[in-house]
Formats: sequence, C-alpha cells, structure tokens
Amino acid sequence: MTDSTEHIFSGEFEISVWSPEPYSAPGSSSELTKVSATKVFSGGLVGTSSAELLMAGNDYGAGYVASEVFTGSVDGRDGTMIVQHWGIAEGTAAASSGHIIPGSGTDGLKGISGKAVYSQDAAGQHHLELKVTFGD
Repeated sequence: MTDSTEHIFSGEFEISVWSPEPYSAPGSSSELTKVSATKVFSGGLVGTSSAELLMAGNDYGAGYVASEVFTGSVDGRDGTMIVQHWGIAEGTAAASSGHIIPGSGTDGLKGISGKAVYSQDAAGQHHLELKVTFGD
C-alpha cells in the first residue's frame, strides 16, 4: 500500500571516518578534494552511512556534492537508501540539501522518496532531517 503522507524524521550524526585525497584540475583556483566518509546516526535515524564527496574550497567559499549509502532504520523501518546531496558555503553562511534517489530503498525502506537537509548547529553537532513518503 502506498503512503503519500509526508513524514519528517530527524537525527544526529557523528563523522567517524574522514579520508581526504587532494586532486588538481588545470585552471582551478580552488583546492579540490575527494573524500570518503563514514557516519554514525542516532535519534529518529539509526544506522551508518558511507559517502563519497567531491569538494572545492578557497578563501571565499566552498562546496561539495556527495552520494551517500545509508544502512539502518528510519522510524523502525530497516533497510538501505541512497541520498544524493550538495552544499555550499560563503563566509559563515552555509546551505546543504539533497534527495533520496528514487527506487534506491531496500527492505523496510523500499519505496522511500523525498528530501534530505543536512545542518550543523553552533556547538558543532551535525543533523539530518528527512521529509519523505513511503511508496510500494
């Protein structure tokens, strides 16, 4: 049965692995880095994830794009899903968001779709908020 009701779930996460690898591109004025990261989630989202990021940064700003495979539980539904997300920073202002890749959910997360918003509070704690629906 399809559930078209939007659900909002949030959790905190810690970055347990951060493995950067610098690379260069002709004509670039920014530092370019490929990063492999692992996260551990708690709260309304419980589990782990593996992410691959491409990052660019300079004295004025920074940005990234990432593909992240989450394995765990969302509201008691166990499975995996892939989140594609991006972020940009200019000075102290930052924005980050993304989407769950349609059809990427498995097991209890099969049919999940929606948006993801990543943030960090003033104390440095990372957060993820999902606004999702569950399909067939």
